[in-house]
Amino acid sequence: MSRSTLLVSRRVWLAAGAAGALSERWLPNTADAVQPGFVFGKTGRVILPRGPAGSFDSTHAKYPCVLKHGDRWMMWYSGRGDDAFTGSIGLATSRNGLHWTKAAGGRPVLEPGGVGTADETKADHPAVVRFAGRFHMWYTAGPRDSRYRICYATSEDGVRWQRQNGGRPVLGPGSQGKFDDRVVLHPAVVRDPRGLLHMWYNGVGPQQDFRIGHATSRDGIKWERQNDGNAVLSPGKVSGRQEIYVYNAMVLLENGVYRMWYSSALDITPQGRFAPHGSAIVYAESRDGTNWIRDDAITLLSGNKGAEDAYACFAPCVVRRGNVLWMYYSMGSADQRYQTGLATCP
Repeated sequence: MSRSTLLVSRRVWLAAGAAGALSERWLPNTADAVQPGFVFGKTGRVILPRGPAGSFDSTHAKYPCVLKHGDRWMMWYSGRGDDAFTGSIGLATSRNGLHWTKAAGGRPVLEPGGVGTADETKADHPAVVRFAGRFHMWYTAGPRDSRYRICYATSEDGVRWQRQNGGRPVLGPGSQGKFDDRVVLHPAVVRDPRGLLHMWYNGVGPQQDFRIGHATSRDGIKWERQNDGNAVLSPGKVSGRQEIYVYNAMVLLENGVYRMWYSSALDITPQGRFAPHGSAIVYAESRDGTNWIRDDAITLLSGNKGAEDAYACFAPCVVRRGNVLWMYYSMGSADQRYQTGLATCP
């Protein structure tokens, strides 16, 4: 399978193909973009549907985070109830990655924390990593005033979760004037071979739009911002179109390369809604998690009128299955109801 190459102005040896054979390439200047290397095709499947009226996920079943544990696949996801505001985290399991069963009798596995807590109105956008015999989850915590922070919980089985750090946020807003000095949300977490945790997250600050930051941690609680606290990915151009903001990233670490798929807002109507084909998923890659080069082509674009993702195509989670990549992603329909779909590469 072909892969994108990291762009630096020097000769490097890069792994090429699933077997990891080596080839030498001369790489162009960093001002250029990564050439398309991962081409995904939508399956048209609704992998995880919304729940019935009255359920915690009756309007939204989105933000999938998928990993394999033992002989089963596990998907943590964000559900929103009938008010489309109150958020909880659910779990679904599968033997083959295609047919999913909601766990816990269709009830959430992590609910809002209650009055006065950091996650009073929503526990949202889970990022789950397994190590040291436990599942570790970082998630968006929504207080009553919607000044989002990132909180942390752990679990022995992926179903029963215990909040860490006394339920307090482990990542709050950045310093005054930084891109994230108002809110932080939408974590994506990877643990590198040295045991260092990397988090990419969205921040909103003076610029009023989503950008992506990078922080690292040894214990999952104390995080150190990288790049002097500045954004590591800001809106740019892709397929000749200007991005308005970048958000909802996920990262896969393979052979020393950080592979990011992120959500991109390309066109917004005067009413603040996505315009037709205005929502996309884009690929970028990095050697250090801080310096990123984006693909020159859109990976997935929101669908045509009537499609389940006609309004939005965003918040991907990519898993490798042999030589094939599976992308679970959030699909927003015209009525702004959300479900989870699937695309594959090749």
